[in-house]
Amino acid sequence: MTEPMTRQHYLDTADKALRESMQLAKDAKDTAYHPDNRRKTGNLAAAGALYADIARSAAAIAQAMPEDAQDATEDTDV
Repeated sequence: MTEPMTRQHYLDTADKALRESMQLAKDAKDTAYHPDNRRKTGNLAAAGALYADIARSAAAIAQAMPEDAQDATEDTDV
């Protein structure tokens, strides 16, 4: 059985996805100004939006989780 995901795991996932989203947005902006690469702009922007959605989702999951393992075990000892 796999180990359950921790709050920190979701925070790390959100951070990584946010960084990727920012890079893709920068790439989309750069390609929009380059006449030979404009056709790539929409794809880069869409991928950036997807990563932004992943970042928001992971952050929301992390926010809903207890801050430490002690809190998690207290909730399941019912």
